[in-house]
Amino acid sequence: MGCTATQGIGRRAAHPVGGDSLVNAASSRVLLIDLGNTRVKWAWLSGDGTEPEGAGAARTGDGFSDLPFLDGDKQVTGALACNVAGIELGRKLAGLVRERLDVELVFVQAQASACGVTAAYANPLNLGADRWAALIGAHALGPADYCIVDAGSTVTMDLLLADGRHLGGYIAPGREMSLAAMAKGTAELASRLRDHAGRPGDLAPGTDSAEAMEKGTLAAQLGMIRSGMERLASEGGGSPVLLLTGGGADALIATGELPEARLAPDLVLRGLAALALELRVRPE
Repeated sequence: MGCTATQGIGRRAAHPVGGDSLVNAASSRVLLIDLGNTRVKWAWLSGDGTEPEGAGAARTGDGFSDLPFLDGDKQVTGALACNVAGIELGRKLAGLVRERLDVELVFVQAQASACGVTAAYANPLNLGADRWAALIGAHALGPADYCIVDAGSTVTMDLLLADGRHLGGYIAPGREMSLAAMAKGTAELASRLRDHAGRPGDLAPGTDSAEAMEKGTLAAQLGMIRSGMERLASEGGGSPVLLLTGGGADALIATGELPEARLAPDLVLRGLAALALELRVRPE
């Protein structure tokens, strides 16, 4: 099934209305961008390949003007992005891509079905573009039941059957959000949490308040993951694959509670690559 879920942004919007394929020749080179709240990641897709290459990452807050992919040296034939950082940053990045690379940046949106994946949401536009791209990226890895966990500012979990049916998902506060909520109004506790920040470890009970909050936050996330894996096993073939991505994935791995987990930091970029290979767009 064709992949035609896009949203234009900037002076000239791009729409899925036919025309030449975004990747239409062996010499084509498409820029893939994952614009997140804290980091921007990118990779390149060549017309003769099916996987992104030459990936990189930078902090979103550092600005865009010095990003390596904007150096203008590449023979870029198209650009596809997933944006969860907001309209203003999306417009800024789209303007720079247009100015430096002379192509329109196409922004992905979820739709009812694309690239073999069927969204569970009654209104697919309510499904985040990053979650949609990650679902497509997981499905592109090969047929399996996937539990996809993105541990970032929030923790999202999506359940995907081997036949491409999305069962839905869960969203919970991430580490920073959870700890900030608990420490709100308590300056001393907030200070202890800052001193304790980023210490990986198992789930042994905490021996001070800051450690107990850290362990409790991780335990809650792990409980959600276990519940999702059990549900997916009952709905699917019985042996789901757990994929972890996002800045908090390493902390979850460090607990030792998820030995079956696979780190998949490039899921969104893989999804964008799958979309780019089938997407047909033209500027207005």
